[in-house]
Parts: sequence; structure tokens; C-alpha cells
Amino acid sequence: MPAAELVLCGYCDTVHRRAGVGTRKTARCVTCDSPLYKRSRDLGAMLAVTLTALVAFAVANLMPLLTLTTGGQKTQATLWEAIVASYNGELPVVAATLFITLMLAPALEIGILLWVLVPLCLRTRPVGFAGAMWTLHILRPWRLVEVFFLGVVVAIVKLSVLATSIPGWGLFGIAVMTVALAALGSFDQALLWQRADEAVR
Repeated sequence: MPAAELVLCGYCDTVHRRAGVGTRKTARCVTCDSPLYKRSRDLGAMLAVTLTALVAFAVANLMPLLTLTTGGQKTQATLWEAIVASYNGELPVVAATLFITLMLAPALEIGILLWVLVPLCLRTRPVGFAGAMWTLHILRPWRLVEVFFLGVVVAIVKLSVLATSIPGWGLFGIAVMTVALAALGSFDQALLWQRADEAVR
């Protein structure tokens, strides 16, 4: 059986034969009921979600995450400023981890998806397609935007006792990017391989 017809559950490692999902929108594991892939034949939808993630990534990096007001003084910080503050605070490992998981990995993932999806939507095979798909597979575990988002929300709740904390547009961008990247992870990746194979015929 070709490997493209098999699907491995990311939670319990159960191997499934790929099949249509019928009236359900998402195929689920027969063992643990976790989602395997989403029924979708439209690469345009995946491209739209990727562009949404790109805009959200720009907002998350350019706009303040949080505004703290205490004693009449306001303090704002962007994501990059938080990373620099960690480095200046003699926490280089924390700064490097934040940079890799919140900036580098998401930027590479979004960029590679655009590199792959734009040509496929135009019915051509992207240059270096196999390498791009392999890189996407490697990058996904390093993307921890959702963990950071939850951490910031917890910090806002705790800081509210000491100061007035107002979420900024940067935090909104992180929230949207978290949802968009999660949605991209639920798309059926085999569709990309099928479209790439069709493009060279």
C-alpha cells in the first residue's frame, strides 16, 4: 500500500488507511478519537488561513503586547522588546527559546507554506517541494505560540493585582496567529502532495 494512503495518529500512533470522511468534516482516530485530518479539497482556503497567520504575525511583532499603568506611569512592550529584556536580564537561554519558538519557527512555517501554496494554487509544482514539506514537519514541534499566549494571559491576571494591565494589539495578533496555525495543522497535508504530483503530469 502506498505510504500516501496511510495516516498516523499524532497522539496514540495508530495507523489508519486514508478514506473519505463522509458527512463529517474531520477524520478521527478510531482508538483515541483525536482529529487526524480535515476534509478539504480547496487549497484556496488553506492559502487564506496562511495569509491571515502572516498578518497576525506582523501585528504580534510590531504592536505592544501589554500596557501596564501604575503610579500614573505607562509601560508598553513588544514581543521583540520582551526577548531583548530577557537577554539583558542575563537569561540568554530564555531569550533564545522565545526567539526560536515565537518568531523564527512561526515565520519559517508561514513563509514555507506560502512558498508551497501559491504555486500549487496556480497548478505548478513549487521548487524544492519535498524539502519544504520535510522542513515543515521538523518546524511544527518548535512552534509554541499557544503556550506563550496562555502564559501572557496568566501574567495579565496576576499583574492586575499590582497594576492596571490592558492587553495590546500584539496580544490580539498572537491570539489570531495561534488559531490560524492550529487550523493549518488540521488540514490534510496529503492534499499538498497530491496537487504537487498532479502539477507535474
